Amino acid sequence: MAVIRGLIAASLDGFVADPDGSVAALAPFVSVEHGYQRFIDQVATVVMGRRTYDLIPSLGIGWPYAGKRGLVLTSGRGASVREKTRFWTDGLPALVDYLRGLDDGDVWVVGGGRLMAGMIEAGALDRLELLVAPVLLGEGRSLYPRCARGLRDMRLNGVEALERGVVLLDYGLSYRPVRKLAVVS
Repeated sequence: MAVIRGLIAASLDGFVADPDGSVAALAPFVSVEHGYQRFIDQVATVVMGRRTYDLIPSLGIGWPYAGKRGLVLTSGRGASVREKTRFWTDGLPALVDYLRGLDDGDVWVVGGGRLMAGMIEAGALDRLELLVAPVLLGEGRSLYPRCARGLRDMRLNGVEALERGVVLLDYGLSYRPVRKLAVVS
C-alpha cells in the first residue's frame, strides 16, 4: 500500500503563495538543499490540484515530474498534455481509494493547500513534510484553508535546520474521529 505524503513550502506565517497565486516570495529559497532527490526517488505518483498543474508552466522549469505517474484532481473538462499524467474527475474519495491500491512507491500530494486540506479531512495523508521559509507575507493563499479539520494527532519525526533559515518539519499523521459530546439537559 502506498504511503501518501505531503511536501509543501510555506512562509513563516503560513502562506504558500501571494494573494494572486504567485510563489515569487518563496522562490529565493528553492535552491536550499532539503533532500529533494532522496524524496523524489521514493515517489512513483504525484497528485495535484488543477491550479497547481496550471501554475507549473509559468515557473519556467519544464515538467518537473518526468517519469512519474501524475494525477490532477479537477472538476473541469479537458485532458492533460503531459506524458503519464491524467485528469481525475471522479472526486476525492475515489482518488484516495485508487491511491491506497498502488504499491509501486510513495504518493506525493504536491499541492496546493486546498487539496492538502481535503486529503487531511479524508484521513488520507500519512506524512507531512513542511518546509518553512523565513519570510512573512502577511497575506496570501493559506497553507490550509480555515475549513481544514480532521487531524487529531501529529507525531514529530524530525526537525532539520537548513541553509538560509529554512526549517524542515517532518510529521507522521494519525486520525481519530471527533467525539460528539452528549447534550445533558
